[in-house]
Formats: sequence, C-alpha cells, structure tokens
Amino acid sequence: MSEYKCSKCSKLLDEIEAYEYRGVYSCEEHFDSVIQARDFQRKEIINEEHAKTKAFKGLDMTDSIIGKANNKLLRRRKEVASKESGRLKIYEGRYE
Repeated sequence: MSEYKCSKCSKLLDEIEAYEYRGVYSCEEHFDSVIQARDFQRKEIINEEHAKTKAFKGLDMTDSIIGKANNKLLRRRKEVASKESGRLKIYEGRYE
C-alpha cells in the first residue's frame, strides 16, 4: 500500500508520481495549490508565534530588580509563549 497521498485530493500515489513540499505530498495536478496552502499555513504560524513573543522585545528579563518585576508582570504571557500551539503540531504532522 502506498504511503503517499495527495493532501488536496487524497489520491493515493506511487513514490514515482508523488511530489513533496515541506512535509506534505501532492499529485502533479495539485502541486501548485499545495505549495500555496502550505506557505500560507507556515506564514500564519510564524505570525502567531511572533505575536506571542513581541511583548518581550527589548525588556529586561534577567535576574535584576527590573527583570524580576517584568517577569512577574508578564508571567502569564510567558506561560502562553512557552507552550507549543496545536497549529504547529498539525503543521509538523505530530498531532491530528
């Protein structure tokens, strides 16, 4: 049984006819649309991860007095930023 399946039309593919892009497979007919969809997913994940961490840019987060205060104030945001999103797991094929 083939392990390759078009992510767009779900057609089972032989190794010789499968196209791969960033971890997903497609048939020749849908390769361009799979590339666009995969790039869109990647861009959305990058933007999402950036939004989680942009609040920390330029802040003192060290063990100094100011850093400790910043860590205390941003404790919940740090917790959210440290967790891996479900979208990233799905993108990487580790969770569905």
